[in-house]
Amino acid sequence: MKRKKKRTIWSMVATLALAIATFLWVQSGHEDMYTVETVTNGDRVTRSFESLAEAKRYMTAGKNRTLFSPSGEVLDFTGTGVVVTPSDAITNLYEDEAFKKRQSYVAGGTRLQLIERGDGHLFVRISGADVYVKPDQMALFPEAVVERRGYYEIRDGDVYHTVEANANLAGTFLVGPSKRDSDKRYYTERVQDVFDSPYQFASIRNPSPYSAKELDRYLRSIDSPLAGEGKSFKQAEDTFGINALFLLAVAGHESRYGTSDIAKEKRNLFGFRATDDDPSGNATTFETYKESIQAAATLFATKYVKGPYARGDYPGNKQEGINIFYASDPYWGEKVAGTMYSIDRELGLKQLKRIQ
Repeated sequence: MKRKKKRTIWSMVATLALAIATFLWVQSGHEDMYTVETVTNGDRVTRSFESLAEAKRYMTAGKNRTLFSPSGEVLDFTGTGVVVTPSDAITNLYEDEAFKKRQSYVAGGTRLQLIERGDGHLFVRISGADVYVKPDQMALFPEAVVERRGYYEIRDGDVYHTVEANANLAGTFLVGPSKRDSDKRYYTERVQDVFDSPYQFASIRNPSPYSAKELDRYLRSIDSPLAGEGKSFKQAEDTFGINALFLLAVAGHESRYGTSDIAKEKRNLFGFRATDDDPSGNATTFETYKESIQAAATLFATKYVKGPYARGDYPGNKQEGINIFYASDPYWGEKVAGTMYSIDRELGLKQLKRIQ
């Protein structure tokens, strides 16, 4: 009986050793495999290949396919995805694939929606514009590895945009009011796919319905150091024909209603010459807030409503309006529109009733 028990134990040990060896062999073989993942309407299908050539042939034969090395590194892909611009430089956007006509520009770390990869160019979508960028120094991510992307959503009748990007470009901000409700997330780069965004596309040449006293009332309600400057915004409106509510919203967005360091140190409410590489050091100094407001109104009137950068007399986006050339932030127009709405809502929505 004892001898039989020993033979049973040794048999079990041998079986276990064989199983372990088989498992290790299978795992070793799997580690040498190349994989291709196909993404179709959110569904993912993965196939494995022993040779790189075979895996690449399969990848190139379909759309939205990503080729991974045995260690999980992306080797190549087809189809759409995300392009991230270099974090330390401005990226130019072009109307043509030969890069002869510049459309606009965006800040470093901006995420662009990749539509197509061409020979020496990338065709991308950003803030309403379908444009071309040079592939140099761009970081490309296929659909298979993109885990987060920007979206719009409607909450309690208001539209918000959540942006995935580097540094201060990222976050969630208010864009404007919507007449409908939805629990859907809208993954798009065109705000009009969600709603008409009235403040974003309304002319800034039309006067604001609010008096200097009403603007000051709002500024006092938020404890802004600009309280008392309502008359400066209205005077700029009267002199240069630029909507006072728009001017106040830009000042609110750019300087947090006069509370930013540049505003406190230099009376600069609009970020004049506050370049991306050294915003504080290069920013213009003004003697008074009024002088800063007049400079902004002059700039918008002579350069953006009319003049060399005129592409539409409204905040806009990277396809049309002031945002094309005014700001490297591709969503500057949306953010200013949301700020206009915030002020207007507190003062009675007179502006919204006028532009709708």
